[in-house]
Amino acid sequence: MGRITIFSIEECNFCRRTKAALSACSIPYTDINIEYYPSKRSDMISLTDRLTVPQVFFNDEHIGGADDALAILQKWDDDIAANDDDCMDKSPLERYIRVIESKPDPADERLSIPTSGVGPDTVQSMDFSASRTSEIFQSGDKQYTTLEFTKLLMQRMPRDSLSYWGCLYYNVFKGSSGVTALQRLFNYESRDEAVQLGMSLQRKHYLCHVCKDHVFGDNGYYFRLQPFHTPNILNSFRKWCDPVNDEPMLVIHRLGKLWSKLESRHLDEDGMVDHATIRNDDMYWKFEEEVCELQCINLQDMDDRKRMAFVINLYNVFIKYAFCKVGIPATSRNRASFFDDVWINVGGCSFSFNDLEHGILRANTRHPYQLTKPFGVRDSRKRLSLKKFDKRIHFALNCGAKSCPPVKKYTVEAIEEELRLAAMAFCEQEDNVAIVEESRQLHLSKILYWYMSDFVRSKDELPQMVAQYLRGEKKERLDKLMGIGNVSLKFLDYDWSSNDINCHEFQKGDLNDKSIFPYPGNPPSQKYELTQD
Repeated sequence: MGRITIFSIEECNFCRRTKAALSACSIPYTDINIEYYPSKRSDMISLTDRLTVPQVFFNDEHIGGADDALAILQKWDDDIAANDDDCMDKSPLERYIRVIESKPDPADERLSIPTSGVGPDTVQSMDFSASRTSEIFQSGDKQYTTLEFTKLLMQRMPRDSLSYWGCLYYNVFKGSSGVTALQRLFNYESRDEAVQLGMSLQRKHYLCHVCKDHVFGDNGYYFRLQPFHTPNILNSFRKWCDPVNDEPMLVIHRLGKLWSKLESRHLDEDGMVDHATIRNDDMYWKFEEEVCELQCINLQDMDDRKRMAFVINLYNVFIKYAFCKVGIPATSRNRASFFDDVWINVGGCSFSFNDLEHGILRANTRHPYQLTKPFGVRDSRKRLSLKKFDKRIHFALNCGAKSCPPVKKYTVEAIEEELRLAAMAFCEQEDNVAIVEESRQLHLSKILYWYMSDFVRSKDELPQMVAQYLRGEKKERLDKLMGIGNVSLKFLDYDWSSNDINCHEFQKGDLNDKSIFPYPGNPPSQKYELTQD
């Protein structure tokens, strides 16, 4: 029986769009994930002479990538609509059954369904529900995990904006109000019992004084629950006090798989990620807790090779997490704030996305549009900068925009080969590198304009640099163009839109925990909400 075969990777938006379009027509397909089955990557390349995904086959016939497959589905729709009663097929599914499923199985062994490897079933069966923390909170005969108890406090404890000496503190409560809430929540007979519980919660980092100056009590001091205490640090839902037994690369890969599974559960019919439904998923709150494990990962213990692979994966996972948690910036001003002011706690040090990219991966090199290096002379994080940066990281980092390179998993063992393939796949795509012989133009991604000095000494050297990452007919065309001379360069507009729907919009100032008089008209928007049970 014939079939549609798709070579894909989990986080690829183009792969998701293709599979969503087929599913919307009730058309079945066989998905071969080349990250789950690495040996199938060479099969895909030998069959298509392409490095990018998805690659789609109708039986033994190579159709092409996402745009090609979607164009065929659109043509099927148009044919059916145009012919109406005279058309042999009344739906795309009927067309699939007639022209594909009714034919024999693909004859090429390279299109065979893999039987060995990690496999999607293995990932789906991973126990993401089990708690990775050991602490249990008990009240009467009821027990709570750390996650359950934190969510309970978020639902039931008061939160307000309160002023003191010219400062307006957000998401806080007075000690006396906290005592009242705890007394009601756990049915204590006396307020003193609630005070004792609050003091215990403070010692265990469930709550803290806004300035960390005072002990919880039946008083007028301001306190805040841990999830609201440092809103600019993404993974601050809780303080991680449990031992980290897994190797750091296993931790970040596990978080990547958890987020990927979460996204796959909340795709619309066009393959777009629905943030509204993600935030209502219990697995999202599981991720909120587990990502705090990174607070105990020590980057200084890693050599440069391992640190590079770890930070690339960290950056790519946290961009998607940040989009969902704090919102997506829509303007240049807010985008600059997003990459500078949204932080991640790794090993007790806080890093912005710009710190990760320019401070660590680019070996503490100045951002193209900033005047200073990310890490100053006395910055203790400077020791974490790579000794020498690899320019190919620009083909591996995904900032969440549609024009960014696709997200892939990077490993310590194969980072060199993975970066080589990422660079070649990036340059293979016409959206990033396009050759226009008629006008002797080379169209290039804006990335190669922003970071030109990372690749070449002058703009005239860019064509030669790009050529080293091309193969086959495309390389021959560029070599021919360079042989003629006078190659004109055009840098393509960058598409900052994302593959997300029902998103918050990130705005500068959203992550403040307080403001100074005169206060703004409105406090930061609430994006960290839980409804009461």
